[in-house]
Amino acid sequence: MLRPILIVLLLAVECAFVHAADARPNILLAISDDQSWLHASAYGYQAIKTPAFDQVAKQGVLCRNAIGASPGCSPCRAALLTGRHCWQVAEAGTHASSFPRKYATFPERLAEAGYFSGFTGKGWGPGNFRVDGREENPAGAAYSKLKTKPPYKGISGTDYAANFDEFLKARPEGLPFCFWYGGHEPHRGFEQGAGLKSGKKLEDVVVPPFLPDTPEVRSDILDYCVEIEWFDQHLKRMLDLLEERGELDNTLVIVTSDNGMAFPRAKANCYEYGIHMPLAMCWGNAIPANRTVDDLISFVDLTATIYDVAGIPVDDSGDVGNPLSISGRSLRPLLCSAEEGVIDPTRLAVFSSRERHSSSRYQNLAYPMRAMRTADRLLIWNARPSRWPAGPSQVIVKGELSAPHTAYHDIDGCPTLTFLAQNADDPVIGPFLQLAVQRRPEWELFDIISDPGCLKNLATDSGYATELETLQEQLQNELLRTGDPRVVNPDGGEVFETYRRYSSIRKFPEPDWAREDREAMEQDGWVSLFDGQTLKGWKAAGPEGSFEVVNGMIRAQASADQAHLFYVGPDGKADFRDFELRIDCLAEPGANGGIYFHTSWQETGFPNDGHEVQVNNSHHNRTKTGSLFSVVDLVESPYEGDVFFNEHITVRGKHVTIAVEGNPVVDYTEPADYQHPKYLGRNVDHGTFALQAHDPESVVYYRNIWVRPLK
Repeated sequence: MLRPILIVLLLAVECAFVHAADARPNILLAISDDQSWLHASAYGYQAIKTPAFDQVAKQGVLCRNAIGASPGCSPCRAALLTGRHCWQVAEAGTHASSFPRKYATFPERLAEAGYFSGFTGKGWGPGNFRVDGREENPAGAAYSKLKTKPPYKGISGTDYAANFDEFLKARPEGLPFCFWYGGHEPHRGFEQGAGLKSGKKLEDVVVPPFLPDTPEVRSDILDYCVEIEWFDQHLKRMLDLLEERGELDNTLVIVTSDNGMAFPRAKANCYEYGIHMPLAMCWGNAIPANRTVDDLISFVDLTATIYDVAGIPVDDSGDVGNPLSISGRSLRPLLCSAEEGVIDPTRLAVFSSRERHSSSRYQNLAYPMRAMRTADRLLIWNARPSRWPAGPSQVIVKGELSAPHTAYHDIDGCPTLTFLAQNADDPVIGPFLQLAVQRRPEWELFDIISDPGCLKNLATDSGYATELETLQEQLQNELLRTGDPRVVNPDGGEVFETYRRYSSIRKFPEPDWAREDREAMEQDGWVSLFDGQTLKGWKAAGPEGSFEVVNGMIRAQASADQAHLFYVGPDGKADFRDFELRIDCLAEPGANGGIYFHTSWQETGFPNDGHEVQVNNSHHNRTKTGSLFSVVDLVESPYEGDVFFNEHITVRGKHVTIAVEGNPVVDYTEPADYQHPKYLGRNVDHGTFALQAHDPESVVYYRNIWVRPLK
C-alpha cells in the first residue's frame, strides 16, 4: 500500500521542480556596439532620445559607474560571456582572434540547464569561433535572417526585433529564455550628415573635451546619436513584445554597450570615454523601480548576476587554473535593495584591459593596457609605452609607404579623424590629434570627477606620488591574483603576441626600436635567418601546412606526424660549422619541439644528421628544454608553457654549449669515437639548422632567429 503513495509523492516533487524551473526568469541582454555611457537620454544627454533605455531605467535601476571589460568589441564580449577578465580567456581576450572551447559562456551553460538560448545581430565577434570546435556563436544560436530597410547607410539591415519574435515563437512551451540582442549600431561607419537630415541640431551636442568643438565633429556625433536611437527603437519593440506576452515582469533586462564611442581617444582606449558604459536593468517587482545606483560595476559582475538569478552554480573561488571559474560578483543584492547611490561600500575598484585591437602595428603587435577604476580615480598601465597607442601614422599599401597621418588604424576611420589628420599642423586642431596618437607614459592617473576627459595626468605630479604608489600596488595585486600573463609570466606576457588575427592584416614599416635592435645585432656580426614575414630561405619537410608565419613568428604544428623546417639559405646551400645560434621559443602547454644544428635536408622522418636541442617545457617526453637530445638530457624545464625564452647554442669544434635565457644548461664535448645508436649522422660536424613541429597536439613558436659564424 505504501508504493502508490511513494509514487504520488515523487510525482509531486517532480512537478514542484518543473514549476520552479519554469519560474526562473528570462534573460534579455541588449548590447549596443560602441556607445559611451553619457549617450542616452536617461543620463540627460540632449542630442539623443532613448525611450526604451529610459523605460528599463525607470522600471528598475540606472547605473552610473558601469565599466566595460575592454575598450574593444570581441574581448569585452568574451569577458561578459565567460565572467572572466580579458587576460583570463587567452585568444578570446584579444580582438578578432579565436574563442577557446574550454571557456564556457553563460548562454551555453543556461542552455544546458534548460534555457532556450539564442541571439540576433552581433554576438561575439569579430573573430573565429569555429576554429576551436564551436558550431555556434558563443552568444547562442543565430536568429538574424529577417531583414528590414534601414533609414540610413551604415545601419544594419537586420530586423532585430522581428528576429526576437521568431525566437520567441520557436521556444518550446514552458522553457525560460536567454536572448542576446547585439545591435551593430552605433559601430562605424555612419551615413555622413544623417543626424542633420533627421532633424537633430548641432547646438544640442556636448563635445568631449578631447575633441575640437567644430561643426564637423558635432555633425559626426549627431550621426552617431542616430544609430543609438535605431538600436533603442528595436529594444522598445522587444520590450513591447514581452509586455504583450505577459513576460516582461519575469524577464531580467540588461541594457548596455561593449565599449566607448568610435572616436579618437575613446574606443580602443582605457580612458573614461572608452570603458565607461551605459547600463540599465529591470526585473519586474524583483528590482525596486526608479533608482540610481553609483556602485562600481564590472562586466564580469553582470555574468555572475545572470548565473545567480538563473540558479546556475559557479566557481567564484578565484581558482585561476579552472577555466569555468568566474571573476565577478553577483549584483543581485544591489538590484534588489531599495537604496540608491552607493549601496555596497566593499566594491572599491573594477578593472579593464586591452591587447591588440586592429592590425595597427609592425608584425601585428599589441598595445597592452591595464586599467583600474575607483569611485574617483582611473589608473592606467601602458605596458609597452614605446609603441604608438593608435598605431603609426603611415602604413605600407601595395609596397609603398602611405602619406603621413593616413594610418592610425586603432582609430575607426571617420570624418572626425579625417578632419584631425587634415589639420594636423593647425595650432588649434593639431594638439587634439596628438592627444589621440602620441606616445604615452607607462603610468597615467586621472581624477575622473573633475577630469572625465582624462586630460591631466596626475601620475606626473609629485603631489600624488603616495596615492599613485598605493593604486599601482592595488592594480598589480589584482593582476597577480587573477593570473594576468603580463604580470605573472617572466617574459611579460608575450603569449598575447602569438594570438592569431582572423581579420585582415596590414603591413607597416619597421619601427625605430626594432631597427635599432636589428642594427645592433648586425654590427656585432649576427645574421638574421628569418625576415618575420615569409619563409624565404627555409624549406619544409613532412606534412604540408605544418609551418606558417604568424605575427612575425614561425608557428610550428605538425598537420600529421612530425615535420621539420630546414634553413637552406638564399642559394639553397646553407652550411655552418662553428657558430652561435640564438632563437626565442614559446611552447604552448603540453607542446614539444626542437632545434637541429649540423643537419641536412631530409624529406620525411626525424633528421638523421645533426643534433637536436629540445624545446619542451611540459610535454610528456622526458627530455626538457635545453637538452641536447639523447646526449645530455635535462629532466626539468626552467619554464612553464606559454612563455618565450631564448636558447643560445654555441658550437666550436666538437664543443657544444647551450644556455637558456643566459643560464648555461649544457656543456658537452663530443668524443672522437661517438656514434648515436640509432641516427648514424648525429655528429658535431657541419650542416644547417632545422626547426621541429613534433606532432599535431604540439604548438611551438620561433622568432628572432640569429646566427653568428665563428672563425
